[in-house]
Amino acid sequence: MIPVYSAWLGAHGKLWYDDKWYRLAWIVWPQALAVVAVLWFWAMPSTGKNAPWARPVDATARAGQLAALRDAAKTSRPAMDTLERDALGGEMLAQFFIGTLYDPYLRLSTIVPLDFVKAADWYGKAAAQGHESALSNLAFAYHDGLYTRVDNTRACYYARKLGTDSFADGLLVKGDCYARGLGGTPIDLAQAATAYENSSARGNARAEATLGYFYENGLGNKNRNSETALKHYRAAADRGDALGLHNLGSAYNSGLLGAPRDGAEAARLIFRALEAKYDVTLQSLTTHPEIWSAEFWLNLQRRLFDKGLYVGPLDGRASAATLDAVRRLGKA
Repeated sequence: MIPVYSAWLGAHGKLWYDDKWYRLAWIVWPQALAVVAVLWFWAMPSTGKNAPWARPVDATARAGQLAALRDAAKTSRPAMDTLERDALGGEMLAQFFIGTLYDPYLRLSTIVPLDFVKAADWYGKAAAQGHESALSNLAFAYHDGLYTRVDNTRACYYARKLGTDSFADGLLVKGDCYARGLGGTPIDLAQAATAYENSSARGNARAEATLGYFYENGLGNKNRNSETALKHYRAAADRGDALGLHNLGSAYNSGLLGAPRDGAEAARLIFRALEAKYDVTLQSLTTHPEIWSAEFWLNLQRRLFDKGLYVGPLDGRASAATLDAVRRLGKA
């Protein structure tokens, strides 16, 4: 059977073989049309009816949302449940905030029981993602041992991860870890001095007093400087730190570090250190009473008498009755 071709198809075949420009146009125009279609859809403005794809999260705004949610969760069970859901989803800040609600140091919640184990679990999840506050809280809690057993291995594990701009309490622990070799930490007095400086700059009085000790003795790459040591001791003592009180009192008793000999001022400071139950002060007075001046003992006897702890003669002697009064004031 002889095929029948349409007039158009016959004409198309003739032009295809006889006209190279006609042939080229048929090859190029479908590709050009596809490119134009892609560009058209790409350039078309959004109708606003669909949500934008992969919009980045505003970290500051989200932090504010979670902080407000944590505040509401102090008294609201639904808010607590929402915060916990976010925490279970792996959101680091939510994990930290829910830890604060269980934290017995903070005592924020009125609807969940204080539970250090739960607080530590949530803090641990946030700390694993590098959250500085969680690291600091864990370091302090395990070093302090008020709501769990003292565990300096854990304390120093978390403390050593803290950056230089972290929180004062955690940085104090970091300094102690490096200064005293706690929890298997290699002793590094330069690292310790840096941690104490950063902690002191953020208001920690014990770090300030310890930094004074470093300057007094030329430790941690610090040059001996009595004036600087005394300045740090005085600043720490003014904030009630027992180490600052003890070392400043010792300086007034002996006339060291450029402080004038002043038994009355020494007794005032040492009395406050005993009230703070500072064991170093108690041991110094009871095991080495001879290093404290008669003027110091006389003024300390007067303070112990006023406190109702001493009834003997005011003779400036470290008698058995005087030392007994010291022990009663200084023991926890």
